[in-house]
Amino acid sequence: MQFEKGWLWETTLSKAFAEKAAIRIGEIECDGITCSPDGVAYNDAGELVVEEYKCTSFSVDKTPADVWKWMCQVKGYCKALNTTKCVFRVLHMMFVPVYKVWEIEFTQGEIDENWAAILAQASTMKNGVANG
Repeated sequence: MQFEKGWLWETTLSKAFAEKAAIRIGEIECDGITCSPDGVAYNDAGELVVEEYKCTSFSVDKTPADVWKWMCQVKGYCKALNTTKCVFRVLHMMFVPVYKVWEIEFTQGEIDENWAAILAQASTMKNGVANG
């Protein structure tokens, strides 16, 4: 049921923020990798920001930086969109739901290192399937 909660959260925020700030751009491609960020917006300084919406049973003590797969995902989106900034909008579904927002800025080195790992994994998967 976690998938359904996440999908409802993403859909709700996508519609709400489409009227206010962030827009859903659909799938984009970079180096043969398809990405689908939840939203993109411009901050007050006019910089492009990736928006990522999560609904989780993780404790509110856990930040997005503590979840490796979230970081890998959003750094990939940053690479594809040529930005270093992202905002996570997270609904923690514990005993009492808690909504938290985090703004994260990566270095270009962090984004490039992550992208190299994604491309290496894609190559491994492609070669493994071809040779499997």
